[in-house]
Amino acid sequence: MNRSLMLKLSVFLPLLVATAVAPADDFVKLVQSCENCHGKDGNSTTPDVPIIAGFSHEGFLNTIDVFREGDRIALKFHKPGEPETVMNDIAKGLSDEQARNLADYFSQRGFKPPKQSVNTELARRGEVIHKRLCEKCHTDNGAHPVEDAAILAGQWTPYLRRQFDNFLSGKRMVPRTMLRRIKELSKDDIEALLNFYASKGMP
Repeated sequence: MNRSLMLKLSVFLPLLVATAVAPADDFVKLVQSCENCHGKDGNSTTPDVPIIAGFSHEGFLNTIDVFREGDRIALKFHKPGEPETVMNDIAKGLSDEQARNLADYFSQRGFKPPKQSVNTELARRGEVIHKRLCEKCHTDNGAHPVEDAAILAGQWTPYLRRQFDNFLSGKRMVPRTMLRRIKELSKDDIEALLNFYASKGMP
């Protein structure tokens, strides 16, 4: 090989490699920043923080959009010794490409339900309520993510309970049809649903 060409390659090849690797390194760091709260591969071990593994690509992006627009207010969360995490600020800081890449990544992770206590009698009541009011959109007993319908089966109960409170108080916007159905529920009905969803995550 021509000596001059070899010299040029020795200068430019490392730059080309660095250019190719840097975005991948940045994405790894971005995923790790999500996993810091949402757990490895998006499987949260913190009851107040949702599991995001296995969500649909469209559903993930829709969630980012509503946080960006302020249509959903996130719980402020932080681990001891770490800065506070607010999803609204995080969502606004993501580029569209970063959001799509994260949606690709987490939609391909396996959803792993945590172990939770379940009242079997309430769970049986909850199944009837789910079939009547929720199954049309939250199919397969809430286990199948369809478009912007999140996974409910096996999701953390404290997180879901807070979302019901947010729906009813107007802190989280939902489609009118869904809100009308939620308003039909008594507190006991909601607890029954929560126990039903928790039961679907049991082995």
